Amino acid sequence: MATKKTILIIGISSFLGSSLAARLRHKYRIVGTYYNTPVNIPSVLTIKCDVHEKSMVERVVGLFKPDVTIYTAGIKDHNICQAHPKLADALNTVGVFNVSQASERYHSKFIYFSSCYIFSGEDIMYRENDTPMPSSIYGNTVASSEFYVQKSCLNYVIFRCAPIFGRSFNPNDLTFIEAIEREEFKGNKIVCDHKVHTGFVDVNTITEVLSIVIENNITNRLLQVSSKNIMTHYDFAKLFLDKIGGNTASLSKGDWKFPRTENLLALQSVGDEMKFHMDIFNVEKELKIKMDDVAGMIENYLKGIRGIISTKAKTSGNVTFI
Repeated sequence: MATKKTILIIGISSFLGSSLAARLRHKYRIVGTYYNTPVNIPSVLTIKCDVHEKSMVERVVGLFKPDVTIYTAGIKDHNICQAHPKLADALNTVGVFNVSQASERYHSKFIYFSSCYIFSGEDIMYRENDTPMPSSIYGNTVASSEFYVQKSCLNYVIFRCAPIFGRSFNPNDLTFIEAIEREEFKGNKIVCDHKVHTGFVDVNTITEVLSIVIENNITNRLLQVSSKNIMTHYDFAKLFLDKIGGNTASLSKGDWKFPRTENLLALQSVGDEMKFHMDIFNVEKELKIKMDDVAGMIENYLKGIRGIISTKAKTSGNVTFI
């Protein structure tokens, strides 16, 4: 019987980290690290680790000698990154440097999840080889990590993703789809952004893409992963609630006030509305799969949870901005 591959997930208490662990644990040996928030996932070993401590990271990677190391730690909230740029750089960039270096040392494939927000938000189709021109602090940190991984690692894969949706195992980490479910269930008004257009991808699709890459030992590639079409969070929420028979009348259009940088070059062709439309030709060709539109991604998500919609308790006011 073949020995299971070992996958080390850095940031397992994050939405993406916990979701990947739960879906991959039957096929692989999963080990995860957390900083402050432990999570309990059956058959998954979790340990505390600070990605800023280079020696600690090296000890963890050296101890488990993973076949694959996945980095899902960091700050994804744009507003927090904008307000605390040094903290964002420490978690979204320095942590990547430490973990990728340790992965190289122990011959582990390093997988990094990047974001469509490394682009400026012009109304064009972005391709993998287009020069990143971030219009936010978050985008800057992710673009820096992308550049470092491509220049410094000999065995890596970068997934440049549209916003990923699903449920988190961390009760303190309410995802935007859970916020929609919760507020609709409570009968509250839900204000959603109607200015920023992105693709969307469900966590089941991300897991499938990741599994194909691991099983086929694809290496040294940057692949863009997204739905075929793009839309705003308002349009997504309306489509999602319609799919589950929810009350779409609770939705209201709003303006996120995307936290932009002072990079005039990045913003010179960007208007009030921002569009992050990524070309997905290469991921479809390389992995021999077809990416769904947003409606198909939602159907895949609902199929993955067997159509059971639940609500995670969390106190709030009467208006939630998503």
